[in-house]
Amino acid sequence: MTRSVLFPALVSIAALLLASAALQAAPKPAQPTYSQVQVDGICAWTAVHLWDHADEYFHAGDYPRVVALDRIITASEPHFEEAYATGGWLMESLGHLSDAEAYYKQGIANNPDRSYMYYSLGFFYFNTEKDYPKAVKTFERDVKTPDVEVNDWKMLAHSYEKAGQIDQAVSAWKIIKKRYPDAPAVDYNLSKDLRLQAAAREGSASANKTL
Repeated sequence: MTRSVLFPALVSIAALLLASAALQAAPKPAQPTYSQVQVDGICAWTAVHLWDHADEYFHAGDYPRVVALDRIITASEPHFEEAYATGGWLMESLGHLSDAEAYYKQGIANNPDRSYMYYSLGFFYFNTEKDYPKAVKTFERDVKTPDVEVNDWKMLAHSYEKAGQIDQAVSAWKIIKKRYPDAPAVDYNLSKDLRLQAAAREGSASANKTL
């Protein structure tokens, strides 16, 4: 290869190498950074807007799509309690009981100090599964939460009665009467369980006499 051919080729190669080195040496554009507060805000915004769509599908009767959206909502915003409650209830309505139970439990795991999550699972055991011992255990945890309300205590008392724990039911109604003196139907339910308690004790006494 002659000098007249070789020299321009070397010049071109050198120019390419210099350009490549310059590109590598150039400062890279800074990557955007987001604070945790910003990330949480984006997730909350997304959850709210998805919730609006879920409401539209609910009124249209498209329950499987609502459940799917509820799962996305709680994945992005794990403290969105209403989505757990609604999603679990719709799973029950669709006959997906094991999924409903697992979803309620997920809500509790992500919100361990919120009574609404325990109430949702406890009511599932009480009303749908008719598993009163499990309802008792769930509502016992429910009434220990900071935001407990009268209905949580009422469901514990009803669960005790259904589970045959009449003494505990009476005690629960007495607590309700003291803490929530204006709550409706408390006297009625307390009187009913007191009669059941008296009948049980009378039956026990009669059985002991026959022995």
